[in-house]
Amino acid sequence: MIRPMKLTPAEELPAGPGWLYEIKYDGFRCLLDWRADGIRLISRNGHDLAHAFPEIIQACESAKADIAGHLPLLLDGELVFLLNGVRSDFSTVSRRSRMRAAATITDQSDRFPCRLAAFDLLEINGQDLRGEPLEQRKKRLAELIKTAGFPEDVSVADPSPVQGIAAETDAGRIRARLLSGNGEGIVAKRTGTRWTDGIRTTDWLKVKNWRRVPVIITAYEQENGHFTGCVFDDGRLLSVVTFTHGMTDEETRTLALLFKTNGEQETAGIWTLGPAVCAELLTIGSAGGKLREPRFSRFLHGEDPAAVTLRRLHRALEPIPPGVTVTNPDKPLFPGAGVDKDGFLLYLQAAAPHLLPWLRNRPLTVIRWPHGTEDERFYQKHAPDPLPPFVKTSPDEEGPRILCNNLETLLWLGNQAALEFHVPFSRLDSPHPDEIIFDLDPPDATRFDLAVDAALRLKAVFDGFGLRSFVKTSGGKGLQLYIPLPEGRFTYADTRRFTGLIARFLCEQAPDRFTTERLIKNRYGRLYVDYVQHAEGKTIICPYSTRGTAHAPVATPLEWHELDSALRPEHFTVPALFDRLRTTGDPFRHMEAAKSDQPFGDVLAKLKEMGLG
Repeated sequence: MIRPMKLTPAEELPAGPGWLYEIKYDGFRCLLDWRADGIRLISRNGHDLAHAFPEIIQACESAKADIAGHLPLLLDGELVFLLNGVRSDFSTVSRRSRMRAAATITDQSDRFPCRLAAFDLLEINGQDLRGEPLEQRKKRLAELIKTAGFPEDVSVADPSPVQGIAAETDAGRIRARLLSGNGEGIVAKRTGTRWTDGIRTTDWLKVKNWRRVPVIITAYEQENGHFTGCVFDDGRLLSVVTFTHGMTDEETRTLALLFKTNGEQETAGIWTLGPAVCAELLTIGSAGGKLREPRFSRFLHGEDPAAVTLRRLHRALEPIPPGVTVTNPDKPLFPGAGVDKDGFLLYLQAAAPHLLPWLRNRPLTVIRWPHGTEDERFYQKHAPDPLPPFVKTSPDEEGPRILCNNLETLLWLGNQAALEFHVPFSRLDSPHPDEIIFDLDPPDATRFDLAVDAALRLKAVFDGFGLRSFVKTSGGKGLQLYIPLPEGRFTYADTRRFTGLIARFLCEQAPDRFTTERLIKNRYGRLYVDYVQHAEGKTIICPYSTRGTAHAPVATPLEWHELDSALRPEHFTVPALFDRLRTTGDPFRHMEAAKSDQPFGDVLAKLKEMGLG
């Protein structure tokens, strides 16, 4: 069995010529062993994980015609669940690796698709490349990846389950990328090196992106020398770590003596101490509520234990990217939900993998509440002067428009209390709409059932036409339905013919429940089917944007099966979305793929034949 070449930990990246640098992703080290008779994903412990990651196997099978002449193959890489271009979520990969039930694996591979990010080629067409120089192996890997139709470098925007990891020669540039995306670390590889089976070598160095987190040390276990670290959560101590590494022998003896002298002995060999001793730990992140790879850094003398909170821990694990300034982080923005500015920024960071694709290259309109939702608001379309260097703009007759194309811009806007993000239906490079959207607006939140009823009726119509549709809450009192469109093929005139017809059809089916009447006084308690808003120059609330209401609602994508009589828009708020994103994934995850398969042209032609188009 081939064992992966091991990396040596280092504190600093080596400088100067003779080194290549790669992003280190927080996933599972894995060898892709591809033979004519099958494909295996071999973990560092020798286990075959192919059954748990069928999306990767299927991607390889689909590329078999292009790759057949290069088999057998052996690639070294990392199993990852990408959050951005430099960051993988270890918890998701770990959870998926343990799954055994076929139905669960199928569901999770759809909700949380993983990728194999390959960084080395060890064998091709049966030829052993391990003795060749690193640069030659990287070159041949890039050629192979390109031949298979996979991306040559990691891209979160590309859904391909197999991707390459390109090397960088500029240490400063790759470090900036790492810190911007809060990735796990960087690997430095000496040029000219050969691949050595199972050997830990100083030719491959790993430098971790350590996060510095505060904890309260509350327990000592004599048998293994472990200390327990806690934080306050709603006034209660919550255990987040056990650690021993990083302390000197003298520090360990002194702290152990403190527990034995001033603490209480709970059981044989275990002492506890009330909140008093605070310390800073180094960690690469958390999984299952516990810090990963914890290492003692220093004692925090004079630290108030009451200030060591779960919120502070979360902020330490999710630092603000360099270059983004945060002012007044404690300012209440959503008082009804207890969400201050820092909590809002944490939400934006969590939602960014799903929110940013909807904002990218769409001229943005934001609504700002500088003093929170209980105070005045104003709209902002144009960029102020001066702008941070990371903010991109597009020209406009009245001044440059803001483009939110990266996390830094999203957080910069969040710091300005931009609580709503409204986007047009087209992107900069096209006058054609990317999607059709129906806005279902009931008279008030108590009649959300009308929105559910209308959405399900419309879905039945769309299904009948063979059109795939998606649904989200508006973040207010209604729902919004999306029909993705093939790129660059249809005009707003085309979509208006369809939306007008469908809206009128719905209202004719239940005129006592639905209306297209724009004047509120003439709706008489009926749900307003707004199709007029879908037009060039108009905007709509972006998926995963918050709304400027005190209880911190979010315009939340839903699964169709979630629409029932028990559903309420107030279920989807900033506090609720943190957990939902981890457990449900993104219901709009197939939106982009659905575009190419939509038979919208056939639908228009059919309506025209019927004299309706």
